[in-house]
Amino acid sequence: MRRGHLHLTFGLFLAGLIGIWDVCAAEKESGAELPERQLTVALQFPGITLNPEDTFSVDLLIKNRGRRDETVLLEVIEKPQDWMAEIKRYGTVVSGVFVASKEDQTLTLSGKPANKEVKRLPTGTYKFAVKAATADGAITQTSAITVNVVSAEAGAEKISIDTSYPTLRGPTGDKFQFSLDVRNDTGQDAVFNFRATAPQGWEVSFKPAYESKQISSLQINANSTKTVEMEVTPPYNAQAGEYDFKVEVQSPKAKAEKDLKVVLTGTYGLKVGTPTGLLSLVTEKGRKATVTLMVQNKGSAPQREIRFEAFKPENWNVEFNPEKIENLEPGGVKQTEVTITPADQALVGDYSVSIQTEGEKANQETEFRVTIRASSAWGWIGVAIIAIVIVGLAVTFRVLGRR
Repeated sequence: MRRGHLHLTFGLFLAGLIGIWDVCAAEKESGAELPERQLTVALQFPGITLNPEDTFSVDLLIKNRGRRDETVLLEVIEKPQDWMAEIKRYGTVVSGVFVASKEDQTLTLSGKPANKEVKRLPTGTYKFAVKAATADGAITQTSAITVNVVSAEAGAEKISIDTSYPTLRGPTGDKFQFSLDVRNDTGQDAVFNFRATAPQGWEVSFKPAYESKQISSLQINANSTKTVEMEVTPPYNAQAGEYDFKVEVQSPKAKAEKDLKVVLTGTYGLKVGTPTGLLSLVTEKGRKATVTLMVQNKGSAPQREIRFEAFKPENWNVEFNPEKIENLEPGGVKQTEVTITPADQALVGDYSVSIQTEGEKANQETEFRVTIRASSAWGWIGVAIIAIVIVGLAVTFRVLGRR
C-alpha cells in the first residue's frame, strides 16, 4: 500500500507540473508578457534623393506590440509650401488605421507639387512629418523624412565620356571616327542611349568598338567602361571650316555630354581652259599672240596665291596678266591674259607651250599648240618676184618674136 500511495502522490505532482506549464504557455500565447500598450510609428527612410522625373512616396510603418488593440489616427503636420501630401493604403487616402495587438500595418506617404501644371519635381530640399496618435491620445509619435531633389545635370556626373582626340581634322571626302570611353558610375547596371547633335547634312552613327553593326543604345555594367565609336560623314558639298558636335549618353537617371569638333580642310581642285575651249593659236616668229586663260576652283576650299609658270621653247617669251590670282573661292572663276612671243629665229611649224597653274594643294597643266607661219611680207615679196618673172618672160618673148 505504501508503494502504491507513493506512486499516486508522484503522479499527482507530475500532473500539477504539467498543468502549471500549460497555464504559463497559455498566458505567453495570449500575450500576458506583453506590455499593456506599446506602439511604434515610423517612416521607413529618414532621407531620400530623387531626380525631377521621379515621384515621391515612402512607406509608413505601424507596429502594435501591446496587448491592447489600437486605432491610430494619422496627420501630415509638416510639408513644403505649395505641395500636397497624402497618406494612402492601396490607393485610398486614409486618416487613421486599426492595428490589432501584435499586428503590423504599412501605409504610404506621397507628395507632389499642388499645381497640376508642374509635371516635374522642383529641385531643392523638402521636409515631411507625420503625427500618429491613439484614439484616446494616450500615445503620440512623430516621424519625419527629408527629400532632396537634384537636377538631371547633377546626376550626370555619375556618367563620364572621355576621348583622347576631341578634335579631328581632314579633307571633305573623309569619314571621321571618334573613340568614346563611356564610364558607368551610377552603381547599377543600366542601358544607355546615344544621341548626337550634328550640323545639317552630316551623317552620324554609333558602333561598339571593333564591330561594324550600328547601335543606338548599349548596356554598361555598374562601375565599368565600354568604348563606342562615333562615325561622322560630311556632305559632299561641305565647305572648309570648323563643325561642332555634341554627343549625349543617357540612362533613366543620369546623363553626360561631350563636345566634339571636326575641322574640314576641304577638297582642292582646279580647272583651266580657254573661253572657246581651243588650245591652239597661230602667230609669226617674233610676233606676240594673246590668249585668255580661265581658272575655276572646282574644290570646296578656297584657293590662294594661284601662280602661273610656262614651259616654252628656247628664247621664247611668255607673260601673264595678272601674274597671280590672290584668292579664288569655291566655284569661282577668274582669268589671266597669256601673251606668247616666239623667238625671232623660230622656224615655220608647230610648237608646244605648257602652262602650269599652281594653286593651294592643287595644280593643272594646260598645253597649247602654237603654229608659226611665214611672214606676210615674204608673201608679197614672192608675189612681186613672180610678177617680175612673168614680165621678164613677156618682154623676152616679144623681143625674140620681132627677130
